[in-house]
Formats: sequence, structure tokens, C-alpha cells
Amino acid sequence: GGGGGGARGVGGGGRGCGPGVRGGVGGPPGEEAMGRSKDGDEIDELSARVIAEAPEAGTNPLLTDEPEVEADGKVRFTRARRFAELPISRRTLAGLAKGKWEKMTDVQRATIPHALAGRDILGAARTGSGKTLAFLVPLLELLWRNRWGPLDRLGGLIISPTRELALQIFDVLRKLGHRHELSAGLVIGGKDQHEEALRIAPMNILVATPGRLLHHIDQTPGFEVSNLKILVLDEADRLLDLGFKQTILAIINELPKKRQTLLFSATQTCASRRHPKRVSCGASCYESAPSSRASH
Repeated sequence: GGGGGGARGVGGGGRGCGPGVRGGVGGPPGEEAMGRSKDGDEIDELSARVIAEAPEAGTNPLLTDEPEVEADGKVRFTRARRFAELPISRRTLAGLAKGKWEKMTDVQRATIPHALAGRDILGAARTGSGKTLAFLVPLLELLWRNRWGPLDRLGGLIISPTRELALQIFDVLRKLGHRHELSAGLVIGGKDQHEEALRIAPMNILVATPGRLLHHIDQTPGFEVSNLKILVLDEADRLLDLGFKQTILAIINELPKKRQTLLFSATQTCASRRHPKRVSCGASCYESAPSSRASH
């Protein structure tokens, strides 16, 4: 099957692959020019903040009661407890306000600052921990800071093991990204393949289940994954349990090697092709560099 009806950018429309219509804030040409200028200034400012405020690799703010720890002039733990304290765009903040998401959960505090800094993440987080925002916020911010547009095609890819979970992710994405000028599609099966093939190529973000995604990579003309900036594997342990290992490997083999990868699992048994920062948030939380682990 495939995606459903048209989606009007990230924040609008129905579920499914949309026609690539870009959403966002409209207005007279003068206002649009001013908006682009403000966006450019904000991108420059926040890009600098992301670098300056990036926590030291292999650290976890959940392991200290201190508001912030610095060593040799470098931030080791972010003081941020609320989304508004992070170096993220006003567009994403508007989506967070719409969803009434204000305070970060443990997994969000532990992962988002590292992910904003462009690091790969391997996170163990149970359902209901807030992991969906933990990967959607960095995904939207990465594309926004890269000034992603229609001609750039697919920049963010989220792979989910089930239709139900993919629908939930897409609903959160539509709310969180309603102010971003990005197109998004849902590819989960159950619709006409030909119709979906006509709609999928211009998408900037896709939420997909593995089988139909691989079909489009192999069979759909004009569907390009060569520009992909960020890959998210959600509930990776379930992807493997449900027999998708070979499909996932085939998909990853088609993706550019230079990309950011965020992998979330309910367990810590899934391995990545590189050396991510590990984060576990359940009864206890820890994060470690590949060679060490701290826990409590």
C-alpha cells in the first residue's frame, strides 16, 4: 500500500504523501522578504549557538544535579530544562507551543543537545518517554538550518515498524512542523502504488514502514535519496523482531554515507554502523561514549 491524500506541507493536509505544496506563513512580497531576512539572521545566530552550547561528547545531564558543568571553558552538561532554552528556531518553538510541549522529558534532555550538534544517537527509551520529539526536533532544525527547499527533495527519513506508530509520528510531525515550509509524506501501505509514486518524489520528509519504502527506492522514477541529511530508525528492536533486518540493510545501502543517524530502541541490543552516543532512559538513565559507560 501507500500514502493517503494530499498533505499541505508539514503542518497541514491529510495523512499520506502530499503533492509537495509548501506550507508556512504567507503574506505580501515585502513581508516574505523580511521573513527570509529574519530567517537568515536567526539561522546564523542559532548555528553559532549550537556549536557553542554543544555538550561534551559522552556526557549526560541526567547524571548531575548541577544546573551546568563546564570544563576548560566547554559546556559539559546543558542547563536547559525547557525547549525554549535550546538553540532552536522560532518556527519549531511555535510548533512546540501549539502542542503544549514546554518541559523536556529525560530522553529529550539527554539526546536533543547532542543531536542538534550533529552527533549520531543510539537511544534506549520505552514507549511514552517522549522519544518522538527527541528525534523530530533535531530533524526539523537540521533541515531548517540547511535552508532545505523543494528542489532538495528528501532530507529527513523516519522508518517505523508499524503503520500505527508511523501514523502517530506523522501526527506529531504535522503539529510540531506547522510553521516550517517543508513538505512531508506518510508511506505505510494500503493505497494505490501508482498514485503514491506520483506524489512521493518532491517530499522533504517521509515517515515510512520498510517494505513500501524499499519498493519506491527500487522502482519509483524520480524518487531520490542521495541528498538525505538525517535518518531515524524508531523502535529498531521491533524492526528486527518483525523480520525487517534485510529490508532495512537494503534501504541503508542506498542512502548516502555522510548523514546523521538517530536510532531509538526499547532495549540496548541494537548496534549502529558508526559510534553513536548511547542514551538509556527507563528506570535509570545513562549516556556513554563508545569506550565507557556511566549509570545510576
